[in-house]
Amino acid sequence: MRISLCPALAVLPALAGCSFAQQIAESSVSYYSSDHFTLVATVPANFGFTSKAHYYPKPGQTCEVYSSGLGGYVTRQQQKSNTVEAKAEAQTASTDIPLEYHIAGCSMELGRVSYEVSGRYGAGSLDRDYDQAGGLSIRTSTVDSRSERIPSTIEQRGLCSWLFQISKSEAKLGEIEKLLSCHATDDNWSLKKTKYETRKPGGYVAINRLANTTVKIEFRLSNEEQPSIGDTWIKFPGGWKPCLGKGPNDPFGFCRGNKDFKTFKMNGRVCTAYPNCAEQGVVNE
Repeated sequence: MRISLCPALAVLPALAGCSFAQQIAESSVSYYSSDHFTLVATVPANFGFTSKAHYYPKPGQTCEVYSSGLGGYVTRQQQKSNTVEAKAEAQTASTDIPLEYHIAGCSMELGRVSYEVSGRYGAGSLDRDYDQAGGLSIRTSTVDSRSERIPSTIEQRGLCSWLFQISKSEAKLGEIEKLLSCHATDDNWSLKKTKYETRKPGGYVAINRLANTTVKIEFRLSNEEQPSIGDTWIKFPGGWKPCLGKGPNDPFGFCRGNKDFKTFKMNGRVCTAYPNCAEQGVVNE
């Protein structure tokens, strides 16, 4: 049985309605638990990082709240975000992430922490991209692990790469643009050999193993860039050259053994090879 809070809120304007008044009262009583873990993120120069902690009702709880837009009750969800803006130098930042969130008698627990990495590759306002770079999936453990030896620090690694392509957007039509892609590595910063084995940084952690734990996630930037789509560029000693494909209007330009190439724009110049603009490293005039 749901107990209405509206009689205690009779002083609110009648126009607000019972459900709206109830929602105001409920939303004013909320707090995060003191139990938490510490997330420490390290990113390279010109990179930023955002963590998003997602909370869901504990098993057995409905945690409903009235939605005036939907005209009915919906299940509560909660998100707590923390952002570290990009700087000209590498940086490390930490944030405490609570394990529970409570609001108006509703108990919610941490279900996931997602990682988002953003980066700048040029001076232009559009010379940037971001990647949903993995995260922690939190499991509710039914095993009492107090007798187990739990590490106080969990270390994770992510290697990010810029993937270049010729833009098809109106704002940068025909120019080089880059996409950001980050993947998990082993302890030696090596990626899996095939794309089918690659995964995002992170993993699964039981919630009863997280209290007073430090999770360290370090991202590094690869020195090697690759085309965003395979078989659309050919690598020469002087740089990458984009294949013409079926012709100038071919939106994909797959090579398919074709030795014809097309030009592109970079920094206001017409270029034949990336990243040096000209194949032998000489800038076109």
